[in-house]
Amino acid sequence: MDPILTALFPIFGVIAIGWLLRRSGLLPDNSWGPVSRLAYLGLSPALLFTAIARADLSSITLGPFLIASVLGFLAMAVIMLALKPALKIPDPTYTSVFQAVCRWNGMLILALGIALFGDQGEILVALVMVVSIPLVNIECVAALAVWGEGAAPNWRSILYRIVTNPLILGSVAGGVVNLAHIPMPGAITDTLSLMGQAALPLILLSVGAGLNFTTLRARPRLLALSIFLKLMIGPLVFYGVGRAMGLDGIPLTILLLTGSSPGAGSAYVLAQQMGGDAPYSAGDITASTLFCFITIPFWLWLLG
Repeated sequence: MDPILTALFPIFGVIAIGWLLRRSGLLPDNSWGPVSRLAYLGLSPALLFTAIARADLSSITLGPFLIASVLGFLAMAVIMLALKPALKIPDPTYTSVFQAVCRWNGMLILALGIALFGDQGEILVALVMVVSIPLVNIECVAALAVWGEGAAPNWRSILYRIVTNPLILGSVAGGVVNLAHIPMPGAITDTLSLMGQAALPLILLSVGAGLNFTTLRARPRLLALSIFLKLMIGPLVFYGVGRAMGLDGIPLTILLLTGSSPGAGSAYVLAQQMGGDAPYSAGDITASTLFCFITIPFWLWLLG
């Protein structure tokens, strides 16, 4: 079997098993939300902490890589703003298309980065998450503040939630330990590592359990457009920015994967909270996750 497919098959296989588990009724439907929350906010910070704390950051050209990551996300937002006059859709629906194109499923790409490149893939995706979580959240909240139907956002509360995001805190704490050369007792390191190992399987199962094929009926043509922008234009944007910044090898491929990511479940939550088009967001998350099974191997074969 092709090495790329060999690396990707377990990831997509666990997602498929998550869907089958939900269909089987083994767990009540209302249990998947807490499982996902535990994985993202309870276990993933431990994974990011241990990855960054033990990484050899001196071997990574951090400046150009992080700048390219930021520019990639900004470029996708600019593309969506430029397209708004041509879309001719209700403003709340536009905000959900904006989120569909600008957000990424960082934990899914983290799993792929580890499968393909081991520790180096893990640390690079973790670094992208550190810079992208504040940026993408501010972009999406700003779009909803302007074009959503909800109440005006409380920016102080939003910034507080971003700064106190457990993923950010875990990553920053790992960076402090790494850069300050703070010794960590083996028992603590082993405990956090064990917690982190539980995060990705639960996240992938939750991604599969969240697939809802009935949501694909909402605005199929618009879904096709947002998926094309996200899964076909996005990879080219991130790859092009990376090449312009002089990146190659694994860092460039991680940028390509970042641009190839499907949508994130947080888009649906934010659309509900701030007056976006939540049904459209649900359809996009399912559709982009399904189609990325095809597009990610394609981009890795073509440019990876």
